[in-house]
Amino acid sequence: MHATSQSAVWIKEPSMEAGVVIVTSAALPKYMIDKLHVAIDDWDQVAYLAVTQSRALMLDWLRLGSSLGQSCEASQLLHAVSKSSLLLDIEVDSMPGLTWLGSVCGHPLRVVELGTVAASDAAMDRQVDAIITATRSLAKSVLQDRYVI
Repeated sequence: MHATSQSAVWIKEPSMEAGVVIVTSAALPKYMIDKLHVAIDDWDQVAYLAVTQSRALMLDWLRLGSSLGQSCEASQLLHAVSKSSLLLDIEVDSMPGLTWLGSVCGHPLRVVELGTVAASDAAMDRQVDAIITATRSLAKSVLQDRYVI
């Protein structure tokens, strides 16, 4: 993990080729975070951001986001992400906590709602597989949009 702010951690930083950025709460079980990281580790088209303090990050954005000459923490985090990249928000609560991130720099955002985090490793593996399936589909779509003439 690469600490980049007080409110979020890049699990896998975005490359120039990144078309999808997986965004989760850092409260996701470590097992799932590690499985996702391993699944995308050699995939240049995918980055991964874990948000540790969603509310603080959002309040900072609301306070500073519209101020001229000031940059909020969220915009600093997403600055390296191409404008054509999609944010894939993985929600595990009935109350979405990260969907606002798409508004920070104008990135399109899609949501995968997992519901309750599974209790067993096997069930968590299925949830990770669902995230990877959605990621693969979105990455393919972004790459086709970027490179098809």
